[in-house]
Amino acid sequence: MMTLFPASVMEAAQEYLWFLTRDYPQKASLKLVGDKFSLSGEMRQVLYRGIASARVAQSRKEKIGTVIQGDHILIDTYNVLFTVNNYLLGKYLFICNDGMLRDAGEMRGRIISKPQFSRSVSLMLDLLQEWKGVTLLHYLDEPVSFSGRLAMDLNRDMAELGIAGEAQVVKSPDRRLIEERSNAICTSDGVIIDHYRGKVIDLPRMLLKKFFHPEFPQLIQP
Repeated sequence: MMTLFPASVMEAAQEYLWFLTRDYPQKASLKLVGDKFSLSGEMRQVLYRGIASARVAQSRKEKIGTVIQGDHILIDTYNVLFTVNNYLLGKYLFICNDGMLRDAGEMRGRIISKPQFSRSVSLMLDLLQEWKGVTLLHYLDEPVSFSGRLAMDLNRDMAELGIAGEAQVVKSPDRRLIEERSNAICTSDGVIIDHYRGKVIDLPRMLLKKFFHPEFPQLIQP
């Protein structure tokens, strides 16, 4: 069953979009709209992560694609895993006006449930195993303390499952995702998507749709 946004949040989203599309400052616009509609901190975060200007949103939508044989795909691994992990923890996930699935979680780099995080990894590998004829490169943030161990585990598991590719620990995954040669990237990070010229794969949305069949609410109705 899909959980809908309250009417006040939907109306706030429309007003926030109006300001962004006319190039008003993001922070000031969010405060103005959030105060007007008495939005909670979580709902303000939903607007912040879920709404881009009409021009930016359309540009991102045009990059969303599918996996095809021969693709070399770069994965923003923590971005993917924490989105899936937040779903498993019952956090709020939603479709943004740029077409991407995101959450309002504030737990990047922090694992609050190791069993659920491990399950997120397993589900990701189960889906990636179905992507035949592609090569994958996982980028893990060096500052995150457990990145080295996770990279080792991913490399071992990918080899055992016959998944072509590897996992690397790097200082700046964002820069690698934008600059390294590839056919596609898996991330919902808006800044990365804006600077990337290829197609973007919404891996968490594909994964959750396959294994759980959820219906996610949309901030801006198409």
